[in-house]
Amino acid sequence: MSYILGVNLLPSTGEFTYDTIPYLGQRTTESQLTSINRYANGGPLDGSGNTTDYTMALNDLQAEIPDCTTVAIVVSWFGNSTDITQCQIYPSTTYIDGTFQQAAGGSDVWRCSSLTQSSPGLIPIPQVGSSFIYGGTPSDQSIVRSIRDLRLRGLRVVFYPFVLMTASGKPWRGRITYNGTDISSAATTAIDNFLGSATPGDFTRDITNLTVSYSGLATDYTYRRMILHYANLCVVAGGVDLFLLGSEFKGLEVIRGPAWTKAGTTGGDGKVTWDYPFVNGLIQLADDVRSIFDGAGLTKDTTNLHNLISYSADWSDWMGYQHPGANGQWPHLDQLFGHGNIDLVSFDNYLPLSDWTTGDGGLDARHWLEAAPSGAWPPSPATFNGLGLSGQPAIYSKPYLKANIEGGEKFNWFYDDSNNLGPGRDPNGTDLTVSLPEGDRLTQSRNQYYPNQQILANKQLRWWWNNQHQAVYDDGDGNGWSPHGPATEWVPQSKSITFAEYGVPACDRGTNQPNVFFAPGSTESFTPFWSVWDGSESVAGGFWPRRDDLLQLSEHFAEVNQRLAAVEAKLATIIKNGNGTPSPLI
Repeated sequence: MSYILGVNLLPSTGEFTYDTIPYLGQRTTESQLTSINRYANGGPLDGSGNTTDYTMALNDLQAEIPDCTTVAIVVSWFGNSTDITQCQIYPSTTYIDGTFQQAAGGSDVWRCSSLTQSSPGLIPIPQVGSSFIYGGTPSDQSIVRSIRDLRLRGLRVVFYPFVLMTASGKPWRGRITYNGTDISSAATTAIDNFLGSATPGDFTRDITNLTVSYSGLATDYTYRRMILHYANLCVVAGGVDLFLLGSEFKGLEVIRGPAWTKAGTTGGDGKVTWDYPFVNGLIQLADDVRSIFDGAGLTKDTTNLHNLISYSADWSDWMGYQHPGANGQWPHLDQLFGHGNIDLVSFDNYLPLSDWTTGDGGLDARHWLEAAPSGAWPPSPATFNGLGLSGQPAIYSKPYLKANIEGGEKFNWFYDDSNNLGPGRDPNGTDLTVSLPEGDRLTQSRNQYYPNQQILANKQLRWWWNNQHQAVYDDGDGNGWSPHGPATEWVPQSKSITFAEYGVPACDRGTNQPNVFFAPGSTESFTPFWSVWDGSESVAGGFWPRRDDLLQLSEHFAEVNQRLAAVEAKLATIIKNGNGTPSPLI
């Protein structure tokens, strides 16, 4: 049996990458039409065969991993600034003013929200030399054919709209934020402008050409246009099992409007909410997508898990956010997760599964044999380091990695200061070059949680799912960071938890910091804390990360995946109790 029940379909770009039909393309700089989606077929990457790369990939997936039941089709538009007041969210193509046709004959065009490759006002995708930094947005008709093909194959389908950043340094989309004064009407206005004014009535589905037209301005490059376009395109395709409203917009979620206070606003239902304009915008988008699906007869099916809607938060703030200087944490997404048209609690899970240093491995190795904390949470500093393991300490130990799913960092203890400084000389005295941590992570000075602070611990999924939530902050009453005020909109045990993403980089000590990756040319390029870099300053090219594929090999990581039932990252992991009520994926 395979533990891989779902996959994300990538690369999220390429005008006809996801198509079942072979296409030819010609840019204005090229002299002839060439095959653009059959690179793996025919001769040595000559694209002369009749089967597309997408079809070959899906055939191989189902042959090699027959237990896979779900495919998340990831489709990208682009963002060109981390400043929300300047950022446009737009589709584009690397074939501006170019030509397309099906390989079997007959001209065709790249289609996306009333745009073609010849539309005026397209924002070009940046290039480095003669190479584009990304492929183009997949054409509408290719997405429809892909969704229909996935369904014919008996696979569940997640539609995952994604934003790739074309701003300098290719930053993470979570860096998009408002740089002006927080807790202001100007902040709300900036969010509203970013979201845009597109409404469900602005879109018309074209079943013949497998696309969706937009009656607003062609150059209205805003987020609502993207999401509502794809909600309608999924209708053209016949529906999907889960539609995501996006993911990991951490810098936008936490921008506060003028009505924000620590105490928040208590509604007529006795529940508390706070003024987070982007979160409110996601709620409105959930309502609009629900109306589009319902109007097309694609009603919510929570029994068979079809036509569901969610938003996938970042692992670091899915349960709340600590505003600098505010002395507390606010469960800012609870009003979204508790909303009636959000059907699942989803986040991208890159929580650490180890804290392994150079040398002897550090505190985890030294406390390997000591009893693990038991009894009431939180454990005391005298007991929270214990792992209760046997055998030789090693980062590859499956019991060790599994124990850190509901244990270790961000469950029993936490670090305050965890910056990753990149490669430098190992502070533990070896001759190695490692990704340097700083602050209390450098010295492994672990901090304790206190009673009633579960919402501060990112790994407390079991507690989070079973309980009501309150904001935790210091209001000067002498009790420090403690729960205050009414409960949020979250209803305990009301919705399943699922993960849209999870994974570990294939480099040394990858489980220390799963959310980073090596990508030269990006400001986000890091390897995990304490990971070793090879090479020398005297060698051309300098240092490079040390690969380590062992953690990702199925025989080593599979049992961890099995324990992380929710971590299967896809809709296929959503489970129900025998009585039909949702259960947590733990």
